[in-house]
Amino acid sequence: MTARQELRGKDASTGVHRRRRLPRPAQLLGAFAGWFWAAEAYAGGFEVPDTGARAAGRGGALAVGVEDLTALHYNPAALAKQRGTTFLYNHNLIFHRASFARVPLASEVWGVDQSFATVRDGRRVFPLGIFAAVGTDFGLKNWTFAAGIYGPSAVGRHDYPAYGPQSFQLTGMNVIIAYYNLSAAWKYKDKFGIGATFQWVDLFSMKYELAVDAAPTATLNAVPSATSTQLATELQLRDHTAATGILGIWYRPHARIEIGVASRFVPVFLKAKGGVGIDKPEVIDRDIRVEMPLTLPANFRGGIRYIHEVARGNGSAPRRWFDVELDVFYENWRSIDAFRPKFQGEINGREIADLTIPKNWRDTVSVRLGSDIWALPPYLTVRLGGFYETPTQSNEYSHLDFPAFARGGVGTGLTAGAKGAYFTVGYMHVFQESRTVTELQGKVFQQRPLSPCPAGCNGLSGVPANAGTFRSSFDLLNLGIELKFAELLAGRRRARDRRNAPTTGAPQRRAEPMPTPPPAEPGPAAPPAREGISDDVQPTDGASAVESTAEHDVDSPPS
Repeated sequence: MTARQELRGKDASTGVHRRRRLPRPAQLLGAFAGWFWAAEAYAGGFEVPDTGARAAGRGGALAVGVEDLTALHYNPAALAKQRGTTFLYNHNLIFHRASFARVPLASEVWGVDQSFATVRDGRRVFPLGIFAAVGTDFGLKNWTFAAGIYGPSAVGRHDYPAYGPQSFQLTGMNVIIAYYNLSAAWKYKDKFGIGATFQWVDLFSMKYELAVDAAPTATLNAVPSATSTQLATELQLRDHTAATGILGIWYRPHARIEIGVASRFVPVFLKAKGGVGIDKPEVIDRDIRVEMPLTLPANFRGGIRYIHEVARGNGSAPRRWFDVELDVFYENWRSIDAFRPKFQGEINGREIADLTIPKNWRDTVSVRLGSDIWALPPYLTVRLGGFYETPTQSNEYSHLDFPAFARGGVGTGLTAGAKGAYFTVGYMHVFQESRTVTELQGKVFQQRPLSPCPAGCNGLSGVPANAGTFRSSFDLLNLGIELKFAELLAGRRRARDRRNAPTTGAPQRRAEPMPTPPPAEPGPAAPPAREGISDDVQPTDGASAVESTAEHDVDSPPS
């Protein structure tokens, strides 16, 4: 077994596996108009633009031009433009590449010369990004309702060596969070709409792992080691009780111009609680409990959309050719300055001090530009787009848990289908800046629960945990299917009508002409015509009249 395999396998002293498998996915069930599609949603941290296959192809620019049930996330007012009953399922695959190369240790500072190999995230594919929703207008003219479940478009799991060079920052993370949604929207004609989404936020599980130093003295140990006073520690948190809402407005001042704004106007305040697991349980005198408040911030998105249409001369609706949408998206991440877990418990008879994991995050702004090209409506739509987003983390607070540096992306995709069934593919590549942090710059330090720095470290700040080089990028592949039941049922009705209709395709058999009677024998001359009666009019009985009429009907073309 290699050294890398040992780091990723069992701890030699305890036999405890440091890497754990994801829980088996479970189906979450709810009700909406008697039924409700749902599925477990995994995500965590910062969203990579953005939710849904259409959004991936448009660079996340959907504050106005959202034309499917992802409107309950982007702008619930746009739901009012969708008529009938619709089902949408999207599945997002995120391919994530992340690495960290810690700077070497110098003997004049740490008493040892030590170089480190580059470590990489062991979880490079996150396959469980789910969005499922159903919407209907219930036959109402101006109202639309929807229900759905999804998680943020983000990487929900990281996996690094238990005592690797990055372990003072992070060794693993597994976050399971779901948004349960109920939405309603109303429109005035085709000019204006308003909508709202109520969200119940379920932090089903959050496991956050890092190596801490449980030394009770002021001695600093800068080299990760399973045989030292260091502990591989896992916070095991959950909270099922948070809620928030999204409000949206949509306005069409001109046939070719649309404007939309939406906001998650209330932050999500999570009060996660749970226990703590370590790889050396013999040092725990009693169970350790932990509580850590978390906040998902308020946000705002707005955009303007141009729709290029060409009028048709036959009086039908204009032919749409393409649209272009420009959005701005703002998130209030500045509200999070640190993670502050509070502990109840003891290690080796000593109370565990509350920890502070500094973040000092910044508010972010992203600019998104996207377009749909209706190549063959309604059968084929092609899309493309891109975005740029400012960093959430400053250089000195760079971290592996939620790497959110300056980034941009380009996307493309298409939708194809007919008769009520439409399939969508969206792809996006996200570039993220590389960063190098020196030991003097780094503001993320090794955690010491029994002797926190600087008070317990002779005034020193501690061991810099994030001194090194960060590299990361993402690829998103999103697949979706949309069912529009009005179109599906209309196609079935037409097929049923064709099956039940009488056979009319065979040509009708025309009646044989009546044979011409032989010429009559010459007889006496006809009497002279009476005055007032034409020679062309012959007396006839009723039967002859009917027969003549029938012969005329048979020879006449069908109406």
